[in-house]
Amino acid sequence: MRSLKVNIEEDVYSVLQPITTINLYKIVHNKGSFEITRSRHSGEWKVLIQTNHSVILPVAPIGKAIEEKFGIVN
Repeated sequence: MRSLKVNIEEDVYSVLQPITTINLYKIVHNKGSFEITRSRHSGEWKVLIQTNHSVILPVAPIGKAIEEKFGIVN
């Protein structure tokens, strides 16, 4: 399992990649948790599951941090 802390503005997001060969990331924040992935074809990051639907996750900056730190699994 790999992990990463991402600071965006004043919020801290914990990023976990439970299985390093799968392009699935769990984001933990004090307002909820999310699962995100990156589309192979378009390269777009998207939210698959979220526990708090009133929170908008900054997917693009988190995805960029994941790409820089972990690289991308195809």
